Amino acid sequence: MSKFSVLFFQSYSSKLKAKSFLITTIIMLLALAAIFMWPTVSSWFSPGSQPMKITVVDQTGANAGALFQSGSTIKFNHFSGSVKQADQEVMQQKADGVLLLNLSGDDRLAAQIRSESTLKLNDQQTLEQYVQTANQLLIIQQMHLTTAQAQRILSAKVTLNQQLIDSRSSGKTSSEKTTASFISYGIALLVYLFAVSYLSIISSEIAAEKDSRIMEIIISSASPAIHLLSRVAAVLALAFTQTVVLIGAALILAYYSNSGKYWDMMTHIFSAISPYYLVLSLLFFILACILYTLVGAVLGSLVSKVQDVGQSVMPVTFILMIGFFVAISGMNNPDTLLVQIFSYIPFTSSMLMPMRIGATDMGLWQAFLSLLILAFSIICLFLFSLRFYRGSVLTYTSGSIVKKIKQAFSLSK
Repeated sequence: MSKFSVLFFQSYSSKLKAKSFLITTIIMLLALAAIFMWPTVSSWFSPGSQPMKITVVDQTGANAGALFQSGSTIKFNHFSGSVKQADQEVMQQKADGVLLLNLSGDDRLAAQIRSESTLKLNDQQTLEQYVQTANQLLIIQQMHLTTAQAQRILSAKVTLNQQLIDSRSSGKTSSEKTTASFISYGIALLVYLFAVSYLSIISSEIAAEKDSRIMEIIISSASPAIHLLSRVAAVLALAFTQTVVLIGAALILAYYSNSGKYWDMMTHIFSAISPYYLVLSLLFFILACILYTLVGAVLGSLVSKVQDVGQSVMPVTFILMIGFFVAISGMNNPDTLLVQIFSYIPFTSSMLMPMRIGATDMGLWQAFLSLLILAFSIICLFLFSLRFYRGSVLTYTSGSIVKKIKQAFSLSK
C-alpha cells in the first residue's frame, strides 16, 4: 500500500469515527427528521381542529354578508338581530366573535371583529383574507356581475412567457426563476456551511500535528506533497460522506413522511429545473469544496498551535460571509451588478453563479467562464500549495502571519 493510501485511510477513518463527527451527523439527521415530521408533531400539541364560529351582522344594505361562505377553518352564522344580541352570543360562548359589516364613504366594505378576547394570529390572518375577498366581490357586484362571474375573474391566472426576438429560444417564466432562486439559496447555504465546518477541521488537524511535533515524523517518511494530498483527500471524502448520508436521509423522509406529499413536492420542483442547471450547480459545489479545503490546509500549516487556527481562517470566513450575504440580497434581484461581479470571483462564484444560471436568462458561456476561472484558480492554488507546504509545515516561528509566510517561502526553495 502506498504512503498516500496509508495517510489517507488513517486520516479518513479517524475523523469518521470521531465523536464530534458522529454527534454532528446525528444532530443534522434529527433536524431533518424534525423538519419533515413537524406538521405531525405540532398537531399533537395543538388544540382540537374545531372551526372558528363567527356571527356576521350585515349593516351594509348591500347583502354583503352573503359573500362570506363557511369553510373548514371558519363557520359563518348570518345573524339578523342587533349587534348587542350578537355580542351576547359571544359572551355565552355560542360564538367566537362578531363580524360587523358596514360600508365606507366610497362604498367599500368596512369590517370590524368584536370578540371577548384577542384572536390568535392564524385566525386573524384567515379572517382578514375572507374580508379582503368579500370586499373584492362586493366591488365587482356593484358592476352588475353575478357572484359566479366574480369568482371566475378572481380565480383567473395567466403566465407571462418570454420569447427572445433574435433567437428561437424562450426565456424562463417568473415561477421557474423563483424556484431556481430558492434552490440556489440552498446551494449557497451548503457551500457556506461546508466551508465554515471543514475549513476549520483540516486547519485544526494540521495545526495539531505541528503542535505535537508528529508532523516532523510524518514528513521524514513521506514527502510534504503526499501529506498535503492525503489530508485534503481525506477531508473531502469525509465531507462527501456526510453529504450523501444527509441527502439520502432527506430523500427517504420525503418519500415516507406525510403520505409522500414532500416527495411529490420535490419531484415537482426539480422537474421545473433544467438538467444543465443541476449539473453546473453540482460542479460549482464540488470545486468550492476543493478550493476551501486547499485553503484550509495552507492556513493550518502556517500556525504552530491549535489555538491560533481561528485567527488564521478568519479572513476566509469574512469572505464567505460577504458572499453569503450577497447571495441573500440576490434572491430578490439576481441581475444586479454586485451579484454579477461576485459570480466571477473564485471564492464566491459557487454561491452566486448557480443563482444567476437558474434565476436569470444569461448566456451559458458566462457560467462556463466562471467555472473555468474557478477551476484555474484551484490549479494555481494547488501548484502553489505543493511548493509552499514544504516550508510552511516546518515553520514554528512566532509572530505575524506575514512573517511566517516569508519564512515558509525561504524554506520551500
